[in-house]
Amino acid sequence: MNEMKLKDLFVSSLESGHILNSKGDSVSFASDKDEVRIKSEGYFRQFDLVIAILHRNGNNDSREEDSYDNIVMRTGQLAEIAKSERCRIDTISFYPVELKSNSDILDERLPNQILNAILTFGRSVLVLDEKHVKRNSVNLLRVLPATVIGYTGRGDYFKVLSIFDRFIETGMFNLPKRSFASMLYDNGIVVGADKIYRRLSNLERINQKIVFNQLFKSNTGFLKEEIEFLRDFSEINAKMSYRSSVRAMIKESKNLKVTDYLSFP
Repeated sequence: MNEMKLKDLFVSSLESGHILNSKGDSVSFASDKDEVRIKSEGYFRQFDLVIAILHRNGNNDSREEDSYDNIVMRTGQLAEIAKSERCRIDTISFYPVELKSNSDILDERLPNQILNAILTFGRSVLVLDEKHVKRNSVNLLRVLPATVIGYTGRGDYFKVLSIFDRFIETGMFNLPKRSFASMLYDNGIVVGADKIYRRLSNLERINQKIVFNQLFKSNTGFLKEEIEFLRDFSEINAKMSYRSSVRAMIKESKNLKVTDYLSFP
């Protein structure tokens, strides 16, 4: 079948509770008290589907880290959905879905699509048509950081082939603090390593948030603490000229020989 047919069947399966586990029992992205909203590719553009789960029971303790990352990185999107659905901003979870129909080819683009989903939403769901499920390649797909669901070939029934039950933080600044402090010490910075690390982490998170919102043409929606941080950051004299340093490096290395880079016992 083509992608449109596969998409319709998967949505029907979600709504009917026809996604099964290995024992044949029905599984769901949400509990009975939760509500499901399904957005097609026109909403978040880069994904075939985005499933939004609204946790209406008000108990979000088990998803505390998930909620924190969602709110910090996607304030604009979550605020818009929370306003339209009249729900708390910390009760929304996103599941990006990549569909692969029988007409599609599983090639080098798939890992990039899964990586894009993880960097954007912290998780990824891959839905395969019947042809791909029967191939030996499904065993390889199980090692991908994505929950893999396959079409059974009957009605609107799908089966969970593998589960990646982990929410991945989207922050890119993940250098271990001890290594970072050691690097600063080696460069003559012996005081304030912890403060420098926290400030660079905050700046990286804000920068990634801006990039994400620009990508989806949405309002950035800075938090109060982020606005205060940026105001303080604007007062730093951050003017740096690398030209003189680069010229000095070129001049220093101009007369070096190959043997100068080699060390002998």
